[in-house]
Amino acid sequence: QRASMAEELSNERRRARDYMIQLKLGFEMTDGAQRQLLDDAQGMKRELEIELDGTKRELTMKSHEAKSLRSSLVEIQANPGDGMKVASYSKTSIHKKFSRIGKKKKGPTSISSPNHRAASTGASGAGGGSLSGNNNELTMLSSLSSMPEASPLRIPYEMRSTASDVSSADNNHYQVEKLLQLHSETAKLRHEFEHLRRFTADELRSLPQHAEEWSNQAGKALLTSQKEVADLRDRLARESAMRRKLLNEVQDLRGNVRVYCRPRPFRSERNNNCNSSIISVPSHETIILHRENVMGDTVTPMSFEFDRVFYPDSAQKDIYSEMEELVLGALDGFNICLMAYGQTGSGKTHTLIGEYSISREEEDSGTSLTTDIGEHGIHFHAAQQLFTIAAHRSGRYQDTFSMTIVEVHNEKLTDLVAGTDMADECGNVQGRVPSSKDRKSGRSKKGYPDDEHSFKSGVSQSGDSKISKGSNKHKLEIRTNYDGDTIVQGLHSIPVTTFEDVLRVWGESMTQRASRLTEQGKEIEQYESTCHTIATINVVSTNIATGVGTVGRVQFVDLAGSDLVPRKQGSKNTKNSSILSSDGILSGVGNNNEWKFTNKSLGTLHEVVNARCQFMRSVPYRNSTLTHLLRDSLDADTKVLLMVCVSSDEQDLQETATALRFASRMRRVTIGKATKHSVSLA
Repeated sequence: QRASMAEELSNERRRARDYMIQLKLGFEMTDGAQRQLLDDAQGMKRELEIELDGTKRELTMKSHEAKSLRSSLVEIQANPGDGMKVASYSKTSIHKKFSRIGKKKKGPTSISSPNHRAASTGASGAGGGSLSGNNNELTMLSSLSSMPEASPLRIPYEMRSTASDVSSADNNHYQVEKLLQLHSETAKLRHEFEHLRRFTADELRSLPQHAEEWSNQAGKALLTSQKEVADLRDRLARESAMRRKLLNEVQDLRGNVRVYCRPRPFRSERNNNCNSSIISVPSHETIILHRENVMGDTVTPMSFEFDRVFYPDSAQKDIYSEMEELVLGALDGFNICLMAYGQTGSGKTHTLIGEYSISREEEDSGTSLTTDIGEHGIHFHAAQQLFTIAAHRSGRYQDTFSMTIVEVHNEKLTDLVAGTDMADECGNVQGRVPSSKDRKSGRSKKGYPDDEHSFKSGVSQSGDSKISKGSNKHKLEIRTNYDGDTIVQGLHSIPVTTFEDVLRVWGESMTQRASRLTEQGKEIEQYESTCHTIATINVVSTNIATGVGTVGRVQFVDLAGSDLVPRKQGSKNTKNSSILSSDGILSGVGNNNEWKFTNKSLGTLHEVVNARCQFMRSVPYRNSTLTHLLRDSLDADTKVLLMVCVSSDEQDLQETATALRFASRMRRVTIGKATKHSVSLA
């Protein structure tokens, strides 16, 4: 059934992806066609404008030419004798020229023929009279045609003048015809220009309308595509939520540990010789460790698969949204354990708790420390949502919350809440161990009423109702009660009713620890990297109508940094490290060196995880305070989530590979199906 649902989901995603691709292609084709039409219209507009400018220039040239021809024609018609004067001047100049030529010749040269004299007489007479008549022209032309062929010098000047007049008349006639032809062409061009102007004006007026139509069509297509995309996103979100829900149900039935991975963003200031991250996230379930970026192409990348892999730039709210349903199971009576694992500086505390800073203030009485909590992590987001849901359902359920913070450093337990103002005001000591009389009388067989009674009435370990001011130091011991539950005897529990109470508890606890470390002369950051912090929110929910309640718990475990050092050859711990060596978790990346943890409790945690994976009958929980304290979370009915935080820097390659190997092994641990813890408080 799971495979069929997964196949159906993949088919739906594939169909949605194909539909989106078709919509995108259709929109691109429509948009391209509309853009092409608009570009064509603009190109046509530019061509028409260019053609219009050319036509205007041509019309201007033709108009100037026509004006010049018209002025020439008017001058010719107004002064008809100018042509004859020019001809006479030409004749006289030619006669003088040829007379000079005749005088320069050798020997006497005379022109004494009667025809020549007649021509001379006619020429002299013509100089004083008018030669505009048609009879004189015909007579000169006939005499010119009847003359024998001779040298051009013998042609009468009168005949040449008459011929020039005739050619001038023909030229005038040609110019008139040309003027008429230009006039007709100008009229034709004006008609074409007017037609072109009207066509261009119509096109320009229609362009806004077409553009508006095209924009409306594009807008409709875009709105349709956006609606389709929104619908597909909603469907994808619903399917993803359903898939996560089914996956959580399957994991609840199997009882496996959920493993999430969050890489830290790449820090260029720590990678002078490397320009790329050694971590890549190709999908939400896969992370790849690129060893070849540091060790060369001789090695291959390492790939790991987890339940969820976040991107390096994921926000805190995105991280919490993936485990929101798991955390809210505490309201239904389930035990939840969230552990953050990774090397120092990989972002464990930032993910689980958030950002906080400790500032110093100088006062008259001395130096005082204050804690400012900035960006909230998973712990604060979970607490805020638990209080919000409790307020919404206050009419049907009565929800009470209490909080404890314990620290493990060098195999010693420290109560961070003890000694704070809130512990002095309303703190209770939890972990009451029943006496032999209680066991014989069968009192509190289920075991939960003792705890709930201590939550409600504040009964302490020895029966005292409250803790007096100053008596905040109690010996902390890990005990197992008669129900098999692991408890910390002497640990302070602070009732919290609002989210501000949670912030106050953390602020006072961090300030008190900073003051203690300052007095001891220890570095706060170095101390925090070597200690384990466990914050627990206990939830008791009671149905007002039926009186039936549930007891749940959300445990936040900020483990110490999983820093490594090389293991010495031939060490005495070879027998204890045989399991780890055969497992390969601590094996070197690209070398044969074996590594070990600087924190021994993390080595014990690895041994416990390896023993659980191999289903060993004996699991070394008591070899470390940390594993002894987390026994219920690793062995009982608890929903466990491991958040492994890794670094993307090249110098942290070994620690990153070790953390990813441990997370892969942790994913194989089967804890068992979690049960709902119900109790009647009526």
